[in-house]
Amino acid sequence: MRAAIEHQPLLQLYQTMLTARLVDEAEVELTKRGAAHFHVSGSGHEATAALAEFLSPDDWLHCHYRDKALMLARGLTPKHFFDSLLCNDDSSSHGRRMNAFFSDRELHLLSMVCPVGNSALQSVGVAAAVKDRATHPVVVCSVGDGTTQQGEFMEGCAEAWREQLPVLFLIQDNGLAISTSTQGKLLYQQVAASSFCGVPIQRVSGCDAVATREAFQAVIAEMRASRQPTCIVLDVERLASHTNADDQTVYRSSEAIEAARTSGDPILNLQQTLLDGGVSEASLSAIQDHVAIQVAEAQNAALNGGKPSVSVTVKQPIPIELTHPSREKRGAEASGELTMREALRDVLADHLQRDPRVTLFGQDIEDPKGDVFGVTRTLSTQFGERVKNAPLTESTIVGVSIGRALAGERPVAFLQFADFLPLAYNQIVSELGTMYWRTAGAWSSPVILMIACGGYRPGLGPFHAQTFDSAMAQVPGIDVLMPSTAADAAGMLNAAFLTARPTIFLYPKACLNDPQHRTSSDVAGQFVPVGVSRKVRSGDEITLVGWGNTVNVCEQVAATLAESGAEADVIDLRSLSPWDQRAVISSAEKTARLLVVHEDNQTSGFGAEVLATVAEQARVPVSMERVARPDTHIPCNFANQLEVLPSYERVLTAAARLLDFEIDWQEPEPEEEGVYFVEAVGSGPADEAVVVCELFVQPGQTVQPGDVVASLEATKSVFELTSAASGIVEQVLVNEGDTIAVGKPLVRLQLDAEVETTDACEVTQAIAKLRRVADKKNLAVRTKRTEHRAFDVGISSIAIAQGSRIVPNEELAAFQPDRGSTDISRRTGIESRRWICQGEDAVSLAAKACWEVLDQEQLIVDDIDLVVCATTSPQVMTPSMACHVLSQLSGGNAETSIQAYDINAACSGYLYSLQAGYDYLQSDPEGRVLVVTAEVLSPLLDLKDFDTSILFGDATSATVLYGEAHCDRSRAWVHRPKLSARGDVGQTLSVPFLNDGYIKMKGQKVFSEAVRSMISSLTRTCRDRGIAVDDLEMIVPHQANQRIIDAIQSRVAPRVFSNIRHHGNTSSTSIPLCLRDVLPNSRRGQKLGLCAFGGGFTFGAGILEIN
Repeated sequence: MRAAIEHQPLLQLYQTMLTARLVDEAEVELTKRGAAHFHVSGSGHEATAALAEFLSPDDWLHCHYRDKALMLARGLTPKHFFDSLLCNDDSSSHGRRMNAFFSDRELHLLSMVCPVGNSALQSVGVAAAVKDRATHPVVVCSVGDGTTQQGEFMEGCAEAWREQLPVLFLIQDNGLAISTSTQGKLLYQQVAASSFCGVPIQRVSGCDAVATREAFQAVIAEMRASRQPTCIVLDVERLASHTNADDQTVYRSSEAIEAARTSGDPILNLQQTLLDGGVSEASLSAIQDHVAIQVAEAQNAALNGGKPSVSVTVKQPIPIELTHPSREKRGAEASGELTMREALRDVLADHLQRDPRVTLFGQDIEDPKGDVFGVTRTLSTQFGERVKNAPLTESTIVGVSIGRALAGERPVAFLQFADFLPLAYNQIVSELGTMYWRTAGAWSSPVILMIACGGYRPGLGPFHAQTFDSAMAQVPGIDVLMPSTAADAAGMLNAAFLTARPTIFLYPKACLNDPQHRTSSDVAGQFVPVGVSRKVRSGDEITLVGWGNTVNVCEQVAATLAESGAEADVIDLRSLSPWDQRAVISSAEKTARLLVVHEDNQTSGFGAEVLATVAEQARVPVSMERVARPDTHIPCNFANQLEVLPSYERVLTAAARLLDFEIDWQEPEPEEEGVYFVEAVGSGPADEAVVVCELFVQPGQTVQPGDVVASLEATKSVFELTSAASGIVEQVLVNEGDTIAVGKPLVRLQLDAEVETTDACEVTQAIAKLRRVADKKNLAVRTKRTEHRAFDVGISSIAIAQGSRIVPNEELAAFQPDRGSTDISRRTGIESRRWICQGEDAVSLAAKACWEVLDQEQLIVDDIDLVVCATTSPQVMTPSMACHVLSQLSGGNAETSIQAYDINAACSGYLYSLQAGYDYLQSDPEGRVLVVTAEVLSPLLDLKDFDTSILFGDATSATVLYGEAHCDRSRAWVHRPKLSARGDVGQTLSVPFLNDGYIKMKGQKVFSEAVRSMISSLTRTCRDRGIAVDDLEMIVPHQANQRIIDAIQSRVAPRVFSNIRHHGNTSSTSIPLCLRDVLPNSRRGQKLGLCAFGGGFTFGAGILEIN
């Protein structure tokens, strides 16, 4: 016999269940008359409402679509259901979701899922987040019996049991999955089944509300104490068709339907129990009348509800500060402290330290392994359970992380390879991307999903080398990012935390340990705005767009094009959703040629989206191509892999087509016969360098294939490197403790006779020689100026004033204990330079040069219309150096009124000043411009710094530019210089104020930039004048370093002038210092090419034609 019933709780339960039934009946009627279009019945499932009595406000519910009664008991009103049924503006989704799916953040009613099994993993994630909270909350995951065969549901049960999480899996078993009978087909239905995936099972009849209530009470109390999962199988009857679009009489007999209604109606059964327990019929009638009125009023109110407006906003809005390009704070690549792998680890550590809500979840991310690529190494040691290994199931990783995010945490999920994204695709597309939109912003799931991706490394193949970036970018509601450098990786990961939007963070494994693109250690302050691209390189003939691994390919191609005089805009898209349409369109309009390069498949690849957008929105015709992976899979053979992926050759060939270039491919020089090099290898595809721990061979030793040559340490492990050939060790090329790049030789072997060796990873790259096809017509570019006749501008002879103190190398070598004077001359080509003495300064020297040129040209200061002074070393900010010089020239006469200003373009300053003077004389052909360079750098040198102290000299110059009316007095005609600059914060080359430090320079980076930019600038300038570089009589470059001058000479045919030997690097004065010697010995009609490169970075080129 059942104990005496509790009238009040059961009457309240009866009222709730009856309300759900009457709402169902009203919904059926509204659907029949066409006011609604879809209806899901909960009739027969109403006993679940009994659970609400034992739940607290801190508990969480992921409900089933037949849980009307439970949701009403939790706190939803009848109007909620009608609003949803009618898809009006008051519904919880503002009319966006199918009307049987609800959510309420205040009630902890999670947004119901349509792919029904997804709720289990989210519930587990919520439980993981709330398990240790003081109020001992539980999470209810309510599903139908058919759902229990979903993989996500089984994974959810398994994870709940593994981690002992307080999840109540409430299975409402009505024996049907729409029309399919589930009887005897479910794991938990086995007679001996006492658990499901480890979770203990209790069975209850859901047709008996009293028994159901008692079971719920006991289970919830036990779960609050044990904090463990439990499964309740609630046997119920489905008293109506699946939906209004279904007719159950097709697959259920009339006898079965009638039996269900007779014995399986929980409301009728509870009503009888109440009557048997002493509740009067009048009391029940009063409840029935009250509920009927309440439901009718809710229905009428909903019918008068407003119509929702269409919203295409699928992402949570973020402040302008997170998207504006001006907010970017990049790390210093020149510092070379952290690789991408290390930068990602340190950013994660910073957020774990600062925000207790941050957790990491993924396979193998705990120490000692710390991720298969080492991205999370040391983090579990530092932060314990907040950095946790996941089971081998990607859907669990993502689904659980979504649940944690819904509960207020900031989870970071890890997938080892992008190739395994399909295993989590359901969770990403159906849940992660839709959550904000489908709940009208009430819920968000700010999961950061970090995934190693891409190829370009040996040892990969069809399931370890994909990117899936296009598929991810096509998912509305998710930010998709892919950095190519350590600085971008740090800044973009910080941005992902700040946006609090779901983010897929794809990081190319080939970039993880790239030593060329490191960043500084201040990663906490680095930031890259969302949706903003990075300009890698500037040019005006073609735009190359890439992201991830292909950025490096684009850079290589741009460098080759520059050698032939074609400068490319290289854009690293960085962010695919959102993506920087404005930057790409602007560049494409400028260059009229666009080439997009990506690793993903060509068909439906993201490059197609970029090209389509430019085609739709560009205001000028743009010739476009894309280079992508063909619609095939990626082979493991490394040479084949590189052939399939966008390669240097394929991208350069496409660029050449767009630019009307022809290419001659030349094979590289063959390797020396009879010699074999044992080269460094990594332990994994992300390794760029290894450390030589121990060497096991020495010169003269004989080795055989398989003999251990060295012990190497990589990111994943310490391993032994063996020889692939037999021979005698001729030379050991490294020492123990050295760090050596992967692919570089450690040991040189003299091979045994008739031995052939092969290297599966060896790939040779042909050398490209480009030439422009002269008879092809280029596309018209919008920014091209209309040709018009310019006024001629002439240049005078040059006057120079230098410091009076001669400083030989021997004097500077005294400050370098390990260097001699020959080291200086060998490195720089400089034997002496001139520095100022006491009583000399930049102004006095500049004035001296000005007086000399005025005397030479038989001019006075009042004949001058403009003074332009190029200087890197102003004595004060105001007055300008130009005004100081003008004061000297006018004898302090305040009545002398001439335009005067400074230009700070470092070593390019003379060319910048020539352009300024040239442009002025276009407006005043009868004018004269005095161009001054004033460079005194010796006071800014640290004599102990070998990189800078040996280079610079002090010198000034003065030049008069004549307008066309006076060109008969000139030594040469000036063609307008072509200038450019690329922003730099001074980490590579910087000159401080006087008494505020010393000149700093990273010589190797300056060297490569100087050679490239001076040649490309001069090539471009010559092309604009309709000539080739070979048509020049002589090239006069900025005298930076003899090695740079020699490098330029090796790339061009004309003689390259040098006088650095006894002057040193005099910055902007170096070109006029050369012209002082060159102009008197030049013949009429000869053309001289000028080119310069300076800090900033600035660069430019110009042409003089001897008069």
